[in-house]
Amino acid sequence: MANLHITEVFDIAGSMQIPQMPPVAEQVLAICAASAASVAFSARTRFICLTPKADCHVAVGDTPVATTNSKPLTAGQDYYFGVTPGRKVAVIAAA
Repeated sequence: MANLHITEVFDIAGSMQIPQMPPVAEQVLAICAASAASVAFSARTRFICLTPKADCHVAVGDTPVATTNSKPLTAGQDYYFGVTPGRKVAVIAAA
């Protein structure tokens, strides 16, 4: 089973626009045939980096449910998104 790695970040470092390390929190979410949601982002989280180990689709929200119509991500890439603290990300395997 492949996983989606979630790195929660508070700030962007300097003018190079790279994540400030160490991260606020890190999570690993299994990429399955059914939508699975993360735990809520930390109160300090402003950005997330998603690194899928398999092609998948993601949704972000208060109670997100990912479908194959949600944002597609390609395996092995890093994807950065601005988010609201307390929200979650959901993932489902690509069909």
